[in-house]
Amino acid sequence: MPVPWSPGWYTPSAMQKSLGPLLVPFAAPLPLILNEFGRGRPVLSVVGGLHGHAYNSVYTCHLLMRWLKKQEQRQSDYQLRGRVRVLPAVNAPGLLTASRYWPFDNTDLDRVFPGYSQGETTQRLVSWVFEQVRHSDCCVDLRGPENGMAEWPQVQVHFSQPRALELAKAMGLPVIRVRRPPAGRLTAGYDLFSASQGSLAHNLFQAGIDALLLQAGAGQVIEPLFCHQLLAALIRLMLQMGIVTGPPPEPPGVAVPETITADDIEAIHAQRAGLFVAGAAPGQIVEPGTPLGQIVDPLSADILEEPAAAKMGLILSLRLQPIVLQGSLIACTTRI
Repeated sequence: MPVPWSPGWYTPSAMQKSLGPLLVPFAAPLPLILNEFGRGRPVLSVVGGLHGHAYNSVYTCHLLMRWLKKQEQRQSDYQLRGRVRVLPAVNAPGLLTASRYWPFDNTDLDRVFPGYSQGETTQRLVSWVFEQVRHSDCCVDLRGPENGMAEWPQVQVHFSQPRALELAKAMGLPVIRVRRPPAGRLTAGYDLFSASQGSLAHNLFQAGIDALLLQAGAGQVIEPLFCHQLLAALIRLMLQMGIVTGPPPEPPGVAVPETITADDIEAIHAQRAGLFVAGAAPGQIVEPGTPLGQIVDPLSADILEEPAAAKMGLILSLRLQPIVLQGSLIACTTRI
């Protein structure tokens, strides 16, 4: 029997497809695993681990695959009518090193799509990924937070995809963030969620595929409560799409999510450099002047600054990484 990390040590199961091989220095080829459940249409694709610090996304994919396996074995009240494709750990080397980026050359994989099948390693990798999801009816990107930040559960959609917005509402997450391009750039080719045309979301948008970007929690950790909340949201999505039939999942979703745009978001930045000690949490309701934490001088007894909310709202994201410089992002709040 092959030993771990020797050629042939990993053999995909019947429901899995191994893409690649993905060659890396000093090791056996890494498998890129695609798990497929059900058959026919509609088709939902779920992508996790695109960033190597996004362990919540990988664990959410694990929970989803366990749930779907039960449906295939008819061990619950749900019936699988369509097809679900799950890529749980795209950036395997990054996950091994807890690095947001591809560790060999510090590439952000979400800036390389749609990739190139004959290109460099990262181009080949994302090309394989995009080829698997580009024929879906809907694709979910379980995205990690920005480095050092924690996010309140949310789903992001593009303003020009009305069906995706309806699907987002059905997921029952607390916040729906509708992305719009800046004034003067209202073009079909404008990136879905960022300034980069190399993102998975942008290329799904270009291909006419409903794209949903889910975020919850922090990086480099697994937060089971958030992961189960995302699992329930994915089940509601499958129910809405007709991929499964059955009762609403637990825990209950938010009946009327808060729908916001960039105009509703207030960013709070550090005015002093030091150690940031958080005094609030994502999801907390704040009023003008509510302290978000303290910036302290690590070499003295001085408190340098107490960043505070500027307006009444909800903390959408909050800094966890303690080292801050002048201008470092502390938090984002949104109106409620």
